[in-house]
Amino acid sequence: MIKIKRFGIFFVVTLLVFQVKAQDKFSNKILYEFKEYSSKVSSPEYTLKNFFNDNHVVYDENNSLNSLFQPNTPLNSMVNHRKPYTGEAKFFKEIHLDKNLKILLFAYLDPDEQDSYLNLFTIEMQIFDKNYNFIDKIIVVDGALAECSINKRIRLYKNRNFEIIEKEKCLDIEENDRLLSEQTKVTYYYIDKNGEIRN
Repeated sequence: MIKIKRFGIFFVVTLLVFQVKAQDKFSNKILYEFKEYSSKVSSPEYTLKNFFNDNHVVYDENNSLNSLFQPNTPLNSMVNHRKPYTGEAKFFKEIHLDKNLKILLFAYLDPDEQDSYLNLFTIEMQIFDKNYNFIDKIIVVDGALAECSINKRIRLYKNRNFEIIEKEKCLDIEENDRLLSEQTKVTYYYIDKNGEIRN
């Protein structure tokens, strides 16, 4: 009888541990990740439409969600290579956080290049309620090419946490692109129950 009780307790504890691990694994599931730009991105012929196609997203010039884009988002980057963008963007992707909150990703290319940087395509994450009322925003994918190139990308998890990985790489273009320096910065954020971005 004691052996049966011990086995029963062991079985229940094992089941609970397995369930907690399964929940942790599920909550850390990646909802969205931008891994890297296409090698063709620096070509003058590479357009926003190409950027959408390379990311398996339908480019729609007339999508009604395009009008929800909120411009003038601070860069908050290792290197502020340009001013906040004030133009238009195209709807890129929608991600539902829960029944009340959704993320809209918008993409654009800022044509205003500064300090010899060649801007790459940008994705902004903007959070809305279920009625499409704007709540918060942040730039999650960005980059620029120069002697010191920069690259920012996102990894967003189901548990509302996300990380932004930034890299800066400096090359000596007079010596066959010899690497001079490289640094990486990871910043951790989460989206609270009201849809506001915290870190």
